[in-house]
Amino acid sequence: MDFELPAEDHPRRKPIRDWFESNPRPTPRQLAEAGFIVPHWPRPWGLEADAELQLIIDQEMKRAGAFPPRNPVAINNCAQSLLSHGTEAQRQRFLGPALSGEETWCMLFSEPSGGSDLSNLRTLARREGDHYVVRGHKIWTSLAHKAKVGVLVARTAPDLPKHKGLSQFLVDMDTPGIRIRPIIDMSGHENEYNEVFLEDVRIPADRLLGKEGEGWLLSTTQLQTERVALSRPGAIWGHGPSARELVEGLAEIGALDDGALRDEAADVYIEGEILRLLAYRSLSDRMNARTPGPEGAIHKMLAAPHGQRVVELAKRAQGPRGMIAGEKPFPTQLEHGDDPYSDWDYAFWFSPAVTLGVGTQEILKNVVAERMLGLPRELDPTAQLPWSEARRKAS
Repeated sequence: MDFELPAEDHPRRKPIRDWFESNPRPTPRQLAEAGFIVPHWPRPWGLEADAELQLIIDQEMKRAGAFPPRNPVAINNCAQSLLSHGTEAQRQRFLGPALSGEETWCMLFSEPSGGSDLSNLRTLARREGDHYVVRGHKIWTSLAHKAKVGVLVARTAPDLPKHKGLSQFLVDMDTPGIRIRPIIDMSGHENEYNEVFLEDVRIPADRLLGKEGEGWLLSTTQLQTERVALSRPGAIWGHGPSARELVEGLAEIGALDDGALRDEAADVYIEGEILRLLAYRSLSDRMNARTPGPEGAIHKMLAAPHGQRVVELAKRAQGPRGMIAGEKPFPTQLEHGDDPYSDWDYAFWFSPAVTLGVGTQEILKNVVAERMLGLPRELDPTAQLPWSEARRKAS
């Protein structure tokens, strides 16, 4: 299969490679100022790069051993909304520190009573003069304990239907009234998730992103937005160890001498290669201006359980030794910078979350059924009712 990807001697590589040779140990700020963090964005934040140039930049960055900052909420999801919906003052204040990783962002979306129904959130934001006063409770907020900026979805119009009364704000996480409580998970590492309580938090009105009532549109767009990059099909949403690394490691320790384990490893390896080919096909479609096929919509639904199988087999091959914290399964295990997802031990304990986070398998199946297969949508009798009335009926 010909994916028409840029060759090693492609002429567009030279200026990128020359830059990394002139900047052998670039800082995150230098990468951001060069436009390499979000190359598909317009200048001055990016390079207005097409998919081919994005791939070249990703490959040359890896070749140079340079690592972008880990600020996924800003870089992969939310900051791009400022380009089309933010004010110039918001762009100048937030985008530079976000892209350089100097200010970590978090998403204040999910709530304990809402489940997967984001539109049914209860956090209220009431306008008082030049501020909004916010009361509510968020949960499963990644990196809230480290974040400087929170992207908050709150209800500004309770008397409108639940999808229409939402608005979005950019919140300083050290604002009085914000209280953060960690959620300790079984990975044994520092927590990633948190509960966030907002008790009469005063947010300046100029931190409203877009207009009142645009919160649902912004949120759904952000949840679907990803930076175009060729990530290997590894565990933890592509950031962790891959099936190729698994098979190399199992061969290294002699585990493939076990016929049953060898067959299982072969199945996992084949899955990984299929996901790799799907990623190449999607990228090739974009590079050649072809409409992506349906495999793009179901990639996460396939990749998440595959990553779980990768790390589970690695841990199982260790036997009792795998219960020792920090014990690497393979002596020459590849390192991938400071990203904890690349650690086999952490990836195993974190892996149950990947079929829940970034869209549960059940929600993804609904999306595939309704939007791709054309099956009837699930009936929601509250969709057109004012949220305040629907809430009274529910109680």
